[in-house]
Amino acid sequence: MTKKGNTVPTKVELELHRDLNKTFRSFDLQTVAEEVFSSLNKNFLVDFGTLFLTGERGQNIERVFRMGIPSDRHQAERFGMTKIDIEKLVKDMIPRFYNYAEERDKRAPVIEGKSIGILACFPLQLVYNYDALIFLGVAQENVEKTLLKRQGFDFLCNFMIDISYALKNAIIAKRLNELITKDDLTMTYNRRFFEDYFAEELDRARRYNSPLSLIFLDLDGLREVNNRFGHAMGSRTLQEAAARILNAVRSIDKVVRYGGDEFCIVLPETETKGATEVAERVRQKISSTPFLLEETGGIEITASFGISCYPIHAVTKEDMIKRADEAMFEVKSQSKNNIKIAQPLKRFP
Repeated sequence: MTKKGNTVPTKVELELHRDLNKTFRSFDLQTVAEEVFSSLNKNFLVDFGTLFLTGERGQNIERVFRMGIPSDRHQAERFGMTKIDIEKLVKDMIPRFYNYAEERDKRAPVIEGKSIGILACFPLQLVYNYDALIFLGVAQENVEKTLLKRQGFDFLCNFMIDISYALKNAIIAKRLNELITKDDLTMTYNRRFFEDYFAEELDRARRYNSPLSLIFLDLDGLREVNNRFGHAMGSRTLQEAAARILNAVRSIDKVVRYGGDEFCIVLPETETKGATEVAERVRQKISSTPFLLEETGGIEITASFGISCYPIHAVTKEDMIKRADEAMFEVKSQSKNNIKIAQPLKRFP
């Protein structure tokens, strides 16, 4: 029931708990986040929100979910937070509440042209060295309507304990799932993971009318490594290549060993330009330094890249894979060490 001094209506409390109970039916982190933020939006009338997972001291920040913020604006800085602020929030584990209408000495962040009136930050301790940060924002024009005022914030500080349990369950399931979805040699995701994950991301892209890109890359010269130095050195080359790829992509991207010396990268909420930038970073990482320096004195390895993007180049999973693979094969058969974007569908210029 509503605690003394808490202005959150009992009906809202019951709705929040009812919605939260639904999240325990799912062990998918994205689904849990969607349901949590949907409930907060419905019951507290908040305009913006983001869920981050962080590693130790705020490092390795991974944005899991966003609400009211476009795909190219998901970083914490959009809420007026610097990297140092993030590290301090995680270290202190103290929720923060900012009412910019009252604290006029602080400059309110602006999101999508709307000045933020209220901002709440909730750090959560989870499991497996994971921490979480939940940001909730209310536009200045909606400050009078929202329940996210000081007493509503105090209520949510307690309610976040229940939310953390739902997130913990999803993360535990995520870690267990990784044991069967990772490639043993390269520690990238395997083909089985790709088939399910890519289908889910494509479905999500359709629902939210957001872009989704796919990069296919094939290593140039691995066959020569196997022939000259044996398959053990070929495996070492694959491991080193995978490490370079993982080091070049963003935290939201998924790297998959598609088969043999072929990898693919799934880029959620990313258009062709962003995918090309990622592909170029990976290309440079692979080609800039010779492989197996200690074992062989150095072997030059490059990669050929193909890119397709939903909905510009394809609208089905099969066609996105086919178009990216065809673009990659064209590079492979001509110049190598280059990037090619699939041709757009006829309805796109």
